[in-house]
Amino acid sequence: MMLPLTTLVHNNAQNVTTGLALNQLLNGLEPTITPDQSVSSNNLTAEFRVDQLRQQRKQAMMALNNATNSKSPAANVFKHGQKV
Repeated sequence: MMLPLTTLVHNNAQNVTTGLALNQLLNGLEPTITPDQSVSSNNLTAEFRVDQLRQQRKQAMMALNNATNSKSPAANVFKHGQKV
């Protein structure tokens, strides 16, 4: 569930070089991650699902930011010539 959301957040991020998001370049639009909920709904299940999506979006953004801001690369756990 988190990989598609993480991919969407990443592809909607503005590129430093082009100034555009990857989705904007490839598709001509930036899809919204969660629907606008300015109008309340009588459907509690739909509102619950939108709240879940918003929380997962925040988690994905935090994970991407943490990975981006880490100062050291991931440790190499494999050795040259090792079959993995």
